[in-house]
Amino acid sequence: MIKLPIKTDFTKAWKIIVHPKELFSQERDIKGYWPVLRFYLLLNVVLAVLTPVVNWFHVPSDIVHAGTNAQMGAFIVAPFLESSTGISRYVWVGLLTYAGNIFKFPILGLIFHGFAKILRCRGTFLDSFKVGVYSTAPMLLFGWIPFFGLISGLWVGYLYVVALNQLHEVSFGPAIALINLMIGVQLVWAFLFGWIGSPIPW
Repeated sequence: MIKLPIKTDFTKAWKIIVHPKELFSQERDIKGYWPVLRFYLLLNVVLAVLTPVVNWFHVPSDIVHAGTNAQMGAFIVAPFLESSTGISRYVWVGLLTYAGNIFKFPILGLIFHGFAKILRCRGTFLDSFKVGVYSTAPMLLFGWIPFFGLISGLWVGYLYVVALNQLHEVSFGPAIALINLMIGVQLVWAFLFGWIGSPIPW
């Protein structure tokens, strides 16, 4: 029976969440960038569609409620775009959330490959993309849920550690130290640019 790509990607996301070590171990032999990109494009739709829905119920996309900086930035900018274009702020939140996360796609691969080189680890550039993309599954699937933003971020951090260990053969000590550093930077960024939210009432 032929598996539909959409079903395959959501199955992969579930395996990442439930059995990350097994999934990342299997990914070592998978070649090609398209499956990684398709996974990211598809799961990002979930976040982009459901984030405006919770905003409509007056739940802000801030550090407490949102899983990504793209959601926080969209929440801040959307009212201004609505006033200048006449297009609903909820449409803008969805579009900007999706676009913001897609913009991060190449950055994720570059960041993790840079860290892998610094740590003198094995693994290809494609493996670095797998680390950066597949580990975001909880955030893309559940980062729209109120009060789940911080939890999904920590969950993703754990998956980064497992992915680095399996795909780049980084020992757990350096991997944990690296991810803690990244989480710290992420929190500072979110507090500076995503904590207050839009000055325009929703």
